Amino acid sequence: MTPAENPVIIVGGGIAGLACARRLYDHGIALRILEAGRSVGGRIKTDRHEGYLLDRGFQVLQTAYPEARRVLDLSRLNLHCFAQGAMIRIGGRFSTVADPLRCPKALLDTLRAPIGSFGDRLRLLRLAHRVCRGPLEALFRQPESTAMTFLKAEGFSAAMIDRFFVPFFGGVCLDPKIRASSRVLRYVLRMFASGDAALPAMGMEAIPRQLVAGLPSEWVQTGTRVRRIGDENVVLEDGRSLPARAVVVATEGHEAARLLGSASARASVAETCLYFGCDQAPWHPPYLMLNGDGRGPINNIAFPSRISPAYAPAGKSLVSVVVLGNPEEDDGVLVQRVQNQLADWFGPEVHRWWHLKTYRIYHALPDQSPPTANPACPVNRIRSGVFVCGEHDSLPGIQWALLSGRRAADALKAHLHGYPPIEVTGSLHVD
Repeated sequence: MTPAENPVIIVGGGIAGLACARRLYDHGIALRILEAGRSVGGRIKTDRHEGYLLDRGFQVLQTAYPEARRVLDLSRLNLHCFAQGAMIRIGGRFSTVADPLRCPKALLDTLRAPIGSFGDRLRLLRLAHRVCRGPLEALFRQPESTAMTFLKAEGFSAAMIDRFFVPFFGGVCLDPKIRASSRVLRYVLRMFASGDAALPAMGMEAIPRQLVAGLPSEWVQTGTRVRRIGDENVVLEDGRSLPARAVVVATEGHEAARLLGSASARASVAETCLYFGCDQAPWHPPYLMLNGDGRGPINNIAFPSRISPAYAPAGKSLVSVVVLGNPEEDDGVLVQRVQNQLADWFGPEVHRWWHLKTYRIYHALPDQSPPTANPACPVNRIRSGVFVCGEHDSLPGIQWALLSGRRAADALKAHLHGYPPIEVTGSLHVD
């Protein structure tokens, strides 16, 4: 297939745009991706720094994502999985909490963990069982409230909410007050209950790299910002006009709103991710570690090199620390506060750890407070010849970015062939 003089233009080279491009390529439709950044991938980037692999913000791939299993070659990503469950810091010590049905050896530790009452544990098991029943898309037809309101209505104690759900779900949505949608909470619980949190061996950027590898290189143009979208063209920042059979807007929410001239997108929530290097030690755990005390800047910690050794040089470990939001203090003060808390948790050896890099990600995720759209039924067609994919009228996350990209491509194909707009039923079954 050769590039067309009047191709479909995809604005944005994140994984939604790349999934759309791969689907269009499979349909035999020529296209061009215009990406403003220096490389594709959107928020999924991995930097090489002093022999370490630093994902721009702590991220994982959930193996239970249906669309990831459909679109990605997971075996080629060489996934390495975190241990099932989490270690939670409460009252000066760490306790392991895991689903005893999936990890029976953690049963006693889970029962002893001071996260709440025995009744809380039963409620959590029943909730996990409930959200795993039926089709995935049914979760987004359930009544909606904030996660906090939902958990209280389910009967969870304040201790269980503060010590488990706030650091866990708050960390997923970057929302320490867990005001995100109860539908998102159900979905997150289902993904963790039915799959594993994993890292590609060579960093999260392996995901967009795999997607773009299936496209002709001349179809991908980086360092190219779009000023506006016309009826049958796009106008670049430098004033050039490019003809287009159709346009797909696959940018983050605020940029999509600008290009489409629509109401402003949802507010963003921020994440600050700090990386440290240290000498490798046997005690570095393969778990996600949560702050159940709620004190200090740290929300969660991980040792990515304990999961995939390629994340650190031989004999060294990589430490990832997530602070929710964008703290006001400068980087030097924040590093010191974080390192002091790490020393309180792990002992004086932390002062021998060295700071590698701090990422302040101002638009890490859109706010996911209710009301939320049903991501199983994305709104892909804006007007004749203009389509969107990604977070626009959907939810953030790899699953929904990949799905919205595929659905946008199918809707665009129907448009080019003169078919009526595709009616999305919400089913996540693949063809």
